[in-house]
Amino acid sequence: MTDREYVGIHISSEKRQQLETLAQRQGYDALDDYLRALIEANAKAHGESLNLEDDEDPIEGFREGWRDVMQGNTFPVSTLWDDLEDE
Repeated sequence: MTDREYVGIHISSEKRQQLETLAQRQGYDALDDYLRALIEANAKAHGESLNLEDDEDPIEGFREGWRDVMQGNTFPVSTLWDDLEDE
C-alpha cells in the first residue's frame, strides 16, 4: 500500500454543491475525480506531467478522452510529432 496524503480546500456548502453540479455536468461521478482532472489538465497546459491516480482505470481514461473530444479539446494530427521533432 502506498502512502497517501489528503489535500483539501475550505469552501461553503453552497460552493461545494455548485462544484458537484459542475462535475456532474462534465460527466464526472465524483467531485474528487473532477478536481483531479482539472489539476492534471492545468499541469499539462503548463508543460508538466502529473498523474494523481495511483491505478488509472482504463474505462475512466476512455471517458475522459471522450469528454475531451466532445468538448473540442483536441489537437490537429499534423502536430502529433512536433514535440519529438523539437528534441
